[in-house]
Formats: sequence, C-alpha cells, structure tokens
Amino acid sequence: MYYDALTLSAMRDELSGLILGGRVQRIVQPSDLSLGLEIYAGRRYQLLLSAGTQEAGVYLLAAKPRRGREVPSPLQLLLLKYVRGARLEAIEQPPLERVLRLTFNGEHGPVELICEIMGRYSNIILASQDHLILEAIKRVPPSMNRYRTILPQHPYVPPPAQEKEQPLLLTAGALRTVLANQPEASLWQRIVNGISGISPILAREIAYRATGELEPALPLAQDASDKLLATMDELLHLPQTHTWSPCVAYEGEGEERHPFAYAPYELTHFPDHEPAESISAAINLVLEARRSFDPYKQVRERLHSLIRKQTARQQARLASLQRALVPAAEIERLKLQANAILAMAWSIKPGQRELLVDSSQLGLDGDNLPSTPMHIPLDPLLSASENAQELFRTYRKMRLAGEEVPQLIAQAEMDLAYLAQLDAEVNLAENRPQLDEIEGELRAAGYIPAHGKEVKLTGKSQPLSLRSKGGMLILVGRNSLQNDEVTFRLGAPDDIWLHAHGVPGSHVIIKCGGAVVDEDTLLLGARLAAYYSSARNEPKMQVDYTARRHVRHIKGGRPGMVTYSHEQTLMVVPEIDELESQGD
Repeated sequence: MYYDALTLSAMRDELSGLILGGRVQRIVQPSDLSLGLEIYAGRRYQLLLSAGTQEAGVYLLAAKPRRGREVPSPLQLLLLKYVRGARLEAIEQPPLERVLRLTFNGEHGPVELICEIMGRYSNIILASQDHLILEAIKRVPPSMNRYRTILPQHPYVPPPAQEKEQPLLLTAGALRTVLANQPEASLWQRIVNGISGISPILAREIAYRATGELEPALPLAQDASDKLLATMDELLHLPQTHTWSPCVAYEGEGEERHPFAYAPYELTHFPDHEPAESISAAINLVLEARRSFDPYKQVRERLHSLIRKQTARQQARLASLQRALVPAAEIERLKLQANAILAMAWSIKPGQRELLVDSSQLGLDGDNLPSTPMHIPLDPLLSASENAQELFRTYRKMRLAGEEVPQLIAQAEMDLAYLAQLDAEVNLAENRPQLDEIEGELRAAGYIPAHGKEVKLTGKSQPLSLRSKGGMLILVGRNSLQNDEVTFRLGAPDDIWLHAHGVPGSHVIIKCGGAVVDEDTLLLGARLAAYYSSARNEPKMQVDYTARRHVRHIKGGRPGMVTYSHEQTLMVVPEIDELESQGD
C-alpha cells in the first residue's frame, strides 16, 4: 500500500523514541537505491532507507541488511566519512510532507541525510550544514529538472508544493469547492485530487468514517460535509496529537488470509483489520506477507539477476563506445596534418621528429584552418611519405568509426531501454506464463546463451481485455510481446492508444474505430496504462494518448519499443477497481 505522509510521521515518532541520540556503527548499500544503517542506542537497530519506486520508505528491520553493491557508491563513501561514528541528533519532517531529515553530528561536523519518499521521484540526499548537496543516491541534472538540480555542490531545494488545497488550512467553503470541481470522480478520488498530502488509502478512510460508505452518493448533505471536514482534521492532526493506532488489514479467508495493507490509524473501511504493536511492526508484517505470498519469487529474482548482468554489460559497452567517439574536427585535423607533411616533404630531413608548419605555407583557404602553427609529430624511422600515409590510415579509420559509432551508441541505448522494460515486466507479471515469456524474450534477444537450459513454456499469456461501462473493448498488453500484439495486430489505426508517460509499461488500446470515446472510458484506459506500469505506486501518474496510427516501431528496436506523436495527456490515479469484477 502507500507509504504516505502520516505513515512517515508515525515512523518519525517511533524512531525518535528508539534511536535518537544513537551512534551509527555500520553503513551498507543493499541495492543501488537503498541504504542500511546500524545505529546503537542501548541496543542495535537496523534502519533501511529506500528510494526505489516500488519500495520507497524508511524501515526498521529485524535483521541486518546485507551489502548488495561490490563497489561502494559515491554516496556511501561520503556517508562512511561523515556519518559512520556520528550521533543521530535530530529527526524532522515538514508537516504532512513525505520528507524525513536525519541530522548526524560526527568528527567532520553536522550533516543532513534527507529521505524523500515520493514514488519514482524518491531520493536520498546528503547535505552539508549550509544546505549544499554533497551527494545523492539519484543525481538529477538540469536537463532532467530545471527547478531542482540534485548534484554535488548545488544548493538543496525542497520538493515543490503541490498545487492543491492545504489540508491543515482547509475551510468548509474550500472543501465544497474541491468536491464540486470533479463531478465525475468518486468522493475519495476528489479528496486525493484536490487536497495536498492525502493518499488514496487515507482518502478512503476519511470518506468511510464520514459517510459510512466507500462510494457515497454525491453531492454530500451539509451534515455529511461537516463530518467529512471534522474527520479529515482529526486524522491529519495525528502528527500533533501523537495518538497513533497502527493497524493491519487482511484479505482472504482461512489459509489464504494474509495481511495486505497498513496504516498508523484504524482501517475501519476494511472489514477484516487488527491493531499492530507499532507502525514498523505493521509495515514489516505486510512486507513479509508480500514476499512469502509470491509463488514466483525465485523466478522473479533469477530474471532480475539476469537482467542486471546484461544491463551492466550494455552500460560498459555504451561507455566504451562513447569514449571511442572522436569529434569531427579532430578527425579532419589528421587529414590536414597528412596533407601538410606531403606539401612540406621537401623540407623534412631524415630522422626528423617534428614538423612545424604554418597554414599559410600550404596554400589552402578555409574557415577550419588552424590560426597558429601546427606541431606535427613524425616517426624518425619513416620517410615523409610514410608518415603521411600513417596519418591517412588513422584518418580513414576514425572517419569510419565516426560514421558507425553513433549508430552503435543508439543501439546500446535502445538495448538498455529494452532491458529496463523487461525488468519492469518481471515485477508486473501476474502468472508463470508471463514470466516464461519474459525469459523467452531474453533468450531471443541473445541475452541468455543459446546453449543454456531453454525454458519450457507453461502456456501462452494473453492480453488483458475488459469493457468499459459504455461497452467499449479495452485491451492491455502486459509484456513486450503482448504490447506488440495489442498495438500492431489487434489495434486499428483509428483506435485510441495509451501509455504511461516516461516509464516502462503497458500499451493500452481502446477499440473505438474512430468513434468518439466517452470521458469515463478514456480515464479507465489511462488508469489501466498507469496501473500496468513501473510507476503504479505513484499517487498520480501522467498518461499519454493518441490515435494508434501515430504510433510507430522504433527502427532497430526490440518488441514493444515504439515512438509516437500527436499525443495528449491525462493525469490519473493508477488504481483499477474494475479489475475486481472484470478482465481475465
């Protein structure tokens, strides 16, 4: 479920009572996007900070997190310098923000470790006392975000405020305006979309406590609206009252019953819920159930490992190609030097090691001629003609590379994007056939050796299909092969095509044949695209849509890799209630 601002507040209170004043004894990096800190405060506590899209949060663990990276990252090296051996002096959180600031004071002075828990925008940033960034687990250059550049020696800028109503300042009139501005959405969706700092699970709880229903009829009566505001105020002031009631919700019956949601308050809108000892106990119970309840865990881990190895190889290949790329001006300079040697061959003496020549001596015109004398190294064992021919050979070789290397770089970048897509599909796969097809794609792409053990398919997975309330058929590809099938074989040119913006995910087709698509159907298609993407845990997601005729295969790309144009954009919550009663 959602690691939201209230969950972080409850965790802040729990950590303040347990590890504040403790000393950091150990720092490890279990993965590229997580950090483990062992803090001694009367006993050893294991703190895990994660900036991963699916598991972003701050966690207290029972067991020591293991080292996952063989080579320490720049952030880990700085943490070993500034934080190991330091004391934890403060744990702070801006009101109702998913940001936790841990202040450590050690041999080199105080520093802040800032944990931003914001889905795919999550980050862990080390900052100095004067708010300069020392390092981050994710670097964000200006080309990615002009407002917030997250690079060493840049000032730390807090995440921008959401353009929504501030919940702690909300009035009855402002609440009525928020609810009235979204006539097609349910009550909990209107709360999430219009009021800052409220996650879907909290919005549902507020709606249920105020009305006694998950989907009450709208508009609300005056007394229900007043109760909604009072309920919201009570829950959002928990960080001030500290009256937490950690809770775990369950689903299933008998041996199939398992915990699946947590919150720092009672989850009354779930019929089956129980109190928990602490918020960390509630979180760990749900996370452990998720890990143990996945029957395909070993297959997923094996595929993730294969993809990580191939990704590392492609990254090394890309770096090598980028180093081999020589600027065009430098290549042309070799040709000019070779011609200069031939032109001045009469002046070169046997055994000469360098030729000094001015461009005016060559009798050439052009804007690219050097303005200063050229110092051309010579091999003293070769004649002038042989020295010139060596430079001509190097020139031809570099010119050929200059033509081929950009194409190879583009292919390496496409291969990395394809591997990222497959890695996301491993997480999103819902059954064994889908996982087997991913392994088959890895083999077909040459990422698994041909002599390796070939996977035995347990059946062919099919795209998800369901109908909107208006009766339109919607098709969802849930891996690269299905994406190709949905878009280019099942989708017609005039159908609507949707995809989550900027992240790996499903291709969605609304079968409309050029007919007008009603707003509910379009939003359902967008929510499906967001839900079946690597950013499904985001509170809101941007989804692009366009006519299928504007979607094209990327030249030289793998299955499911496309480019598109003429797109429009929707912002949606990646939750699909319709899947409870429809779909395959």
